[in-house]
Amino acid sequence: MRGVLGRAARAARGAAGSERGVLVYLGLVLANTAWNLRRIAVLAPGERPRGWQPEAAVLVPARNEVRNIERCVSSLLAQAWPRLRVIVLDDGSSDGTGEVLERLQREQPRLAVLRGQPLPGGWLGKPWACAQLAEAAGEAELLVFADADTWHEPGMVAAAAAAMEREGLEMLSVVPRQELGGAWERWTVPLIPWALVTHLSPAAAQVLGFAPAAGAVGQVVAIRREAYRRIGGHGVVRGAAAEDVALARAATRAGLRWRIAAGHRVSACRMYHGRREALAGLEKNLLPAMGGRAVPFLLAWAWLVRAYALPPALAAARAARGDWRRAAAPAAAAGLGAASWLLAARKFGLPRRVVLEWPLATVVCAGAAVRSWQAWRKGAATWKGRRLAR
Repeated sequence: MRGVLGRAARAARGAAGSERGVLVYLGLVLANTAWNLRRIAVLAPGERPRGWQPEAAVLVPARNEVRNIERCVSSLLAQAWPRLRVIVLDDGSSDGTGEVLERLQREQPRLAVLRGQPLPGGWLGKPWACAQLAEAAGEAELLVFADADTWHEPGMVAAAAAAMEREGLEMLSVVPRQELGGAWERWTVPLIPWALVTHLSPAAAQVLGFAPAAGAVGQVVAIRREAYRRIGGHGVVRGAAAEDVALARAATRAGLRWRIAAGHRVSACRMYHGRREALAGLEKNLLPAMGGRAVPFLLAWAWLVRAYALPPALAAARAARGDWRRAAAPAAAAGLGAASWLLAARKFGLPRRVVLEWPLATVVCAGAAVRSWQAWRKGAATWKGRRLAR
């Protein structure tokens, strides 16, 4: 452990002397961000397909979601779509989620509720739940996977179908508006959409077929059934903790036509409530989402701290001493970093405050990254009472 952290620290100290390298890096990140954002449509509540009206199944995996499930299901049952089924799988909940679903099913005959089957060997919970839901959807042409902590405007399914029809897509990952309840949520949750367009490259995956650059957000994913079968369904990502990123890479390898869409006008999500949940979510996701290899992972986070957290502090300290010439480079770096955040915030409907707070948030997320590495290294990574790492 000390050896890995030591290498990361030495790399960070070495990088500290390379202000020109930081500027080049941030310039490339900004260019990648702009390229990605140009290919991301913004879904609007009033959009509808011109001719494509598939039977749709909205599929919701739910484990210990008593706080969210009624709002989610009610919003899906209110969708303005003529042929729509809503299917929810109660994945072994112990908090009353099942009781809420039973009541909703009695009140809403269009709602189907499944009880999750035992977890097979080699599968993680969410991929297994999604695989069961897809099987229950029968021959519905359009599958829409929605997380239980999301809720939606009545035009969400129609807007997603319209975007898929317009661009001839087989899969669409919709990024909802991220509801942020406090400082710890602001410092952690926006990392997900920001990283998607800055340090991954859906555009490179789509244009060049480069699967390692692909990424998605699994809060809402719409996919044509034939395409879902062609990539192997969730079986192809059965052991992936970051199953959304893995699914986008499988889609790229299979040659599917897919896109990211900004869905802040038609969907919303409150991923976490407070510090404990936010840090636990990052602990679960960060290491697997970034490849799972300890040394590159920790070096990457050391570099992110150097590139995004250190320049504003250096610029302010040097300016306070009147050393304006040496303050110029870190000030420019801070501006480039803020620009990538501003572009992402505008596209995904994030509050502008995250742009100003991101230097601090970088340090917070770097600490969470170390926790993620430690949890997976010790086999202690868990989520909602299930152990993920073996």
